[in-house]
Amino acid sequence: MTRRIPAQHRRLSLKHASSAVFALVLGAGTALSFAPAAHAELPGADAQLTRAPYLSDATTTSVQVSWATTTQSRGSVRYGPLGNCAANTATSPTLGSPITVDSTREYANSVTVTDLSAGTTYCYRVYTASGTDLLGTLPTPNFTTPETAGSTTPFTFDVLGDTGETTNSGVDDGSLNVNQANVMSQIAASGARFVVQTGDNTHPGTSQTQYGDLNQTGADVSSWFGPSYWTQPGMRIPLLGTVGNHSMTNTYLQVWKQSALAAASGGVWALVDYPSYLGSSPISYPTTYYAFTTGGVRFYLLDTAWGNSNTGAATGGSCGSHCAIYEQDAHAHWQDGTAEYEWLKADLAAHPGVPKFAFFHFPLRSDSASEPSDTFLTGVEQTLLDGGVDLVFNGHSHLYQRNTPGTGRIASYVTGGGGADVHSVGENGCSATDAYGIGWSYSRNRGSACGAASVPTDDAQVYHFLKVTVDGTSVTVTPTNSLGQTFDVQTYTVTP
Repeated sequence: MTRRIPAQHRRLSLKHASSAVFALVLGAGTALSFAPAAHAELPGADAQLTRAPYLSDATTTSVQVSWATTTQSRGSVRYGPLGNCAANTATSPTLGSPITVDSTREYANSVTVTDLSAGTTYCYRVYTASGTDLLGTLPTPNFTTPETAGSTTPFTFDVLGDTGETTNSGVDDGSLNVNQANVMSQIAASGARFVVQTGDNTHPGTSQTQYGDLNQTGADVSSWFGPSYWTQPGMRIPLLGTVGNHSMTNTYLQVWKQSALAAASGGVWALVDYPSYLGSSPISYPTTYYAFTTGGVRFYLLDTAWGNSNTGAATGGSCGSHCAIYEQDAHAHWQDGTAEYEWLKADLAAHPGVPKFAFFHFPLRSDSASEPSDTFLTGVEQTLLDGGVDLVFNGHSHLYQRNTPGTGRIASYVTGGGGADVHSVGENGCSATDAYGIGWSYSRNRGSACGAASVPTDDAQVYHFLKVTVDGTSVTVTPTNSLGQTFDVQTYTVTP
């Protein structure tokens, strides 16, 4: 493949970026580096640690700390404000839960850290029941809790979608996914208070093996918790997410804990039984929808997902068979009277007068031939508009696309370039609402573009995340690619 930026330069960039980012993520101390061509364990950590600690379910008063080990015990977290990192101890009431990564038995631990204050930075370390410091000689990581609902302090969060492949240049050979590793390095250095994931953490499905650990390697192994991936930002930036169509197993709920946020907003974070819709099989799916307010903005994380293999007699309408999952999702979640739709309408009405952002997997508008616009969400979009939602962020389509607002339309983004194989944009034409879209075809070895975008000359320009900065009524969205380059930066004025 002909590339404007030679592959060897990108590998060197990753190697040096990893060292710098780990020093930043963990705090002051010796920088850690990783070989660019393969996974490696986390140097400095205790040998018992198989998943580095990662954060989720962040509220103004609590956060969930999770990790995995080779031995089973009641894990504990010692934490406190900067300068007094061992002021408090929280211990799991149960032993670590057995999981299997590839053929290796491990134990997943999760501890809720409580009695925190909003907008405050804390530091922590994780331990076994016998007192072994699992971070070994690694510097102490820190995190900052969200701002209060009414705070006017500016803050930044990131949006990431469609990650978790051991693929380079369209080939899944189990080697290090350089573009995904670089995206996560950029997130670690972004200054984000938290990350919102718009679904499909891992591809092609969801299993403990695909999430993986610090040691196991291979095709579709350790594509999330490998040492050059979420290990980097995860120790200090909480991830708040929702399911995608590749997340339809209970493993998603086991790995990610968001029950506090769901409970506080009357949402759902649970395995839910669904009856047959349009001939589908009755089935239990992880169901995740909830809301929270921080810094004067109401965030809605919604469940728009359905399993690919359970479409029954759904046809996908005029879109075709690859939109059958959209049709099933609409029947399960977005008919009047369904639990999620009624919850959404009630919550929107209960929170007037504040800017609102919505995040969900299936895209309102997408110029991807294989993962196009979800026309079954038209009514939902109108509900979001009527409820005062200012911006929508979607995934599913493995590309970048910014869509303009208008009558019956919310300004929306498709951010599906977090690490899974990226796709072309505009193969069947570019829609009038597509203000800026970029994609990549591995079969054709070339980029594609819509709207005001230039055609990418390297797939690394398509892999990306969104950095979003909120400062009062000013919201700036800064797409950043895996090379650290920003593009299509937009500033919006949101009004109550």
